[in-house]
Amino acid sequence: MWLWTWFLNTCLSIYRYLLTKYKGHKFDHEAKTSIEQKTNRQTLFNILQQNQNTKFLIDQRKKSQIDQNENIDSVEKFKKLFPKFTEYSDYKSYVDEIKNDGHTKDILSVGFPIALTNTSGTSGDPKNYPVYSLDINEPYNIAYMMTKTVPSNLFNGCKCVSLNSLSYETHTTKDKLKTYDVSAITTIAAREKQNVETILRFNQDIVPSIIFYEIKQQNDMFLFILIWTLQCTDLEILSSTFVMGLVHFLTFMEEKFDFICKHIELGTIPVDESLAVPLSVDVRLALQSPQYRLPPNPNRAEELRKIVNENGFHYVTTRFWPNLKCGICIISPSIRQFELKLLSTYWDPKVPIYPYVYGMSEHHRIAVPAKPNAYDLIPQPRSVFYEFIEVEDDDDKGEEDEQTPESFELHQVEEGKRYEVVFTTYDGLYRYRTEDIIKIVGRYYSLPIWHLIGRCGQYLSISNEHVTELELREIINPILREYEKEFTSVSPQYSIFIDKSSYVLSIEVDEEKQDNKDQLKQIGKELCTKFDEKLKESNEDYKTCREKKKISSPSVLWLKYNTLTTGIRDFRLDPNKPGGGSGCKGANQLKSQMILKKKKDYAVIKFVKENIVLQVN
Repeated sequence: MWLWTWFLNTCLSIYRYLLTKYKGHKFDHEAKTSIEQKTNRQTLFNILQQNQNTKFLIDQRKKSQIDQNENIDSVEKFKKLFPKFTEYSDYKSYVDEIKNDGHTKDILSVGFPIALTNTSGTSGDPKNYPVYSLDINEPYNIAYMMTKTVPSNLFNGCKCVSLNSLSYETHTTKDKLKTYDVSAITTIAAREKQNVETILRFNQDIVPSIIFYEIKQQNDMFLFILIWTLQCTDLEILSSTFVMGLVHFLTFMEEKFDFICKHIELGTIPVDESLAVPLSVDVRLALQSPQYRLPPNPNRAEELRKIVNENGFHYVTTRFWPNLKCGICIISPSIRQFELKLLSTYWDPKVPIYPYVYGMSEHHRIAVPAKPNAYDLIPQPRSVFYEFIEVEDDDDKGEEDEQTPESFELHQVEEGKRYEVVFTTYDGLYRYRTEDIIKIVGRYYSLPIWHLIGRCGQYLSISNEHVTELELREIINPILREYEKEFTSVSPQYSIFIDKSSYVLSIEVDEEKQDNKDQLKQIGKELCTKFDEKLKESNEDYKTCREKKKISSPSVLWLKYNTLTTGIRDFRLDPNKPGGGSGCKGANQLKSQMILKKKKDYAVIKFVKENIVLQVN
């Protein structure tokens, strides 16, 4: 019997390997020919053909006064059908109809949705989007790119732990005819068994699956993951949606280390009083059953304590798990400060990090990684129809002219230029503005390679000076490098917001350096001066406003360690705190921002102020 099982598993492994390579070579062939053959335009026409009888497209033809029988067979006709770019408000009434009227179909795409995604709400209010299908080719393209530059057996059968929750909420329509799963797109993809981890055949039996499916509060889930994972000495891969998830997970491990070691030593699980949300009776009984129960392991607990006592938590990942091969998560220049913090604290830089993908809840995957430890992303011309708006100044789109700006196609983008990504999807979004800013950095055969570098509308303004996130990063990063050893041993963590009439730069300071107030005060004054001077040089409107005293000089807030990395995240995920809980449904997708807007992030700014070590004006 075991021989037959081994044979079937071997055949399945070979089949998946060959299928991954086939899909990958097909992707490479299309990358060579897609521009010449106008593959992306054909994707657009396929989308329009598939969805021609949907309610949204029929209504749009009426609005644009285009005959229902006219064939949209050119990009020019498509732009006539959609003379303006769209945003969530253009679809909300149709999404509400899908959520409320279970008997309706063919609303945004053909048939009924398979689920509803829930966005994290990082850049606005949380939104629901219907998902009609998942493209099986997308995860195979990712798997191929991840294994293209490494030995083919690197991932096969690896012991892996994913930090992504698989819990979801259920939405039933008012007429009780349809029920939808509502969750982050990563959860939906995992449940459809089309995720990369399944294709690469990771062994994820280290942690009981019930933890990922039933424990909804993220810190509680991390706690249980750690109790099992820290006992697995041969762990090989840690996976998360974003690099911030890895930082949060390992920071939480440090904070709860003694508590975790105690449970490993005794072979127990935490009582409800130590959790943010009590376990249900069924979950607690399951975790205490012979199937899952961990026996007391005093030897491993003592070994873990000894490892930490010898050298703290510095590069602790390879000391806890000496067989660790890699981490898998989304990295990009816009969140590089979290990547640097990870590599300078818990994560041994010798262990590679494989970038996962560029995607969003509105569409699962928009581009795939080109190579390990890099931000290079390659578009998928058969996935969506791409358009690009050239970015000259990252101003708020609400203050644009009424005229729709010119858009460019895949073959028209130029290296070195920045663009906002616009896409049209099979799920029924048309000329949808993502607000994501990319920079073209090269070519993969005929396709452009880009870096994700920020978002539209991410700017601060007191008197119409509009200082963008990109501008602020370019000013602040070089200044902080001059002083970072004075206040931190890791990559500087900072955020910026406006308080009354001045810019406020808030920076984390290491615990052992918090008491040196005189030094922090001196550094803070120098930072304020240099920040002000560089901002005047960079932004003429800011300079004019400062001269006219419409804007006061900047100030610096020194913050408790981890306020900005895990503190804000925990605050946003805590439904018991005023202003918190906004990202609970999409916790594994929650992203952190450098810029805090006074109106949208009022509660978060208040939280930041509650964690001040010293204020310098």
